[in-house]
Amino acid sequence: MRRGYTLIEIIITIAITGILAVGMFKAFEAITLRSEKAKILSSLSIDSQSALDQLSLLLYARAPMSVKGCDITGTCVSLETATSAKILQWYGTASESYQLKDYSGFVDMTASNNPTHTLYSPDTNLSAMIATEKLKWNDSLFDLSKIVLIFSGSFDNGEDDYNYSIDASSTGTNIKLSNPRTPMRIYEKYNLVDSAYSVTRKADITALGCTNVLASIDDNALLLFYNYRPWKGQNFCTDGNVSILATNVNAFVAHQVNGTIRLGLDMNQTVGKTGSTVRLSKQKIVF
Repeated sequence: MRRGYTLIEIIITIAITGILAVGMFKAFEAITLRSEKAKILSSLSIDSQSALDQLSLLLYARAPMSVKGCDITGTCVSLETATSAKILQWYGTASESYQLKDYSGFVDMTASNNPTHTLYSPDTNLSAMIATEKLKWNDSLFDLSKIVLIFSGSFDNGEDDYNYSIDASSTGTNIKLSNPRTPMRIYEKYNLVDSAYSVTRKADITALGCTNVLASIDDNALLLFYNYRPWKGQNFCTDGNVSILATNVNAFVAHQVNGTIRLGLDMNQTVGKTGSTVRLSKQKIVF
């Protein structure tokens, strides 16, 4: 009876074991990679959906016809005609105040004193609205000078460049315009606008050197700028606040077609040290 193994048998056994070990390692590595990719894809999907949902909510409360596409020089045109826009900008209505019924959004044309450009807005309390705005923006100095009025126009088509400043003497149900124009474009329905909003990738505005954007923020971050007022000479890059909507954003696009705004996000993230990249694209339409 043989009591041991020959050298050849031992070498063959070791070789087979090594081959199996390499195969198992490769299989485990592939499973781990697929699992990591699945986790990243899930994370990107949640982040992109969250960002698009937040944007759609803000855009839903936009002033009519106020959505613009802007380039890094600050030139803004209607989003329908914008071709090289890096920045999406719009005016937001004072929706929180509206929900609290601080202002009605309508003008009684018969009761209004047109010669002095004082508009009677029933069921409106400007003092209560300002109190709400102070809480909304955490700004104890917020006053009527930070708000503009934009009429909705026919079929809710308004013009943001034809806005009206509100005189500080306005009170209660009487809205006095401090910059009346001839001819006056006055309609029964109006919007009170309390802030402009802008969305862009940091990488697309790096050359601007925005003072309100931290240098530590990644270039692929999608940024939301708010609480600034172009009608007071302010701009998104130096005034107001900024927050991060999403990271790992490779591209952000916005188009306006037949009155609907179509938002698109392209995101990617590298998987560990493998150099492999997970990509995700998502779109959303805002009416």
